[in-house]
Amino acid sequence: MTLFQVTEELKQLLSSSDYPDAKKVSLASKDTITHAQLVDFYQECHPTPSLLGLIRKSKLVIPRYETSERPKTKEFVRQMERLRVEAREQEYKRLVNKTPEFGTLYENTDQEYISPAKAHKELKNQLTTIVNIGVSVGSVSYAIWYWTGSSWGLKESYRALLTIFFGLLILVAEVVVYMGYINKIEEAKAKEHSKREVKKVLRSFDLNKQN
Repeated sequence: MTLFQVTEELKQLLSSSDYPDAKKVSLASKDTITHAQLVDFYQECHPTPSLLGLIRKSKLVIPRYETSERPKTKEFVRQMERLRVEAREQEYKRLVNKTPEFGTLYENTDQEYISPAKAHKELKNQLTTIVNIGVSVGSVSYAIWYWTGSSWGLKESYRALLTIFFGLLILVAEVVVYMGYINKIEEAKAKEHSKREVKKVLRSFDLNKQN
């Protein structure tokens, strides 16, 4: 219900109007007047050119909003305690498993962080593997070229074809074996990461309270 304050201007309008005396006394004796009473007074007496002008003679009463603090339920307390424990566990994990200090815009946070030393080691292993494959292909190719010439006495065109064929065959075989080795390593890493380590905070200390 909308209420308006009965100001001195509104009281003067009431006293000088043709409004019934009983209603005048009733309204003048109160501190507030309802919107319906204000409209009724305007429709009977028209003390102002418009209803808006009559409303401006009074002041709108804004009720005070009162807040009440509800007691915390047991479920709310348990939920807050659980959130505190989870926050402490997350903080502990961040301390144990440190992430890179600086990240990039396109960094994938789901990928494992690779340190410079580990990246250098992996690059060294890859270069060593490429050299070993090249040595294997070169050795087999040279053996085929030498054997087809000394033992079979084939023409150089046939020797070249056989050399290229066996060289490509060894190359494909080495690559297949190496990729199988890489896939097994990735599967082992994925299996290891899928294992969840269960940690539980048994007891916590508040250092600020102890000090």
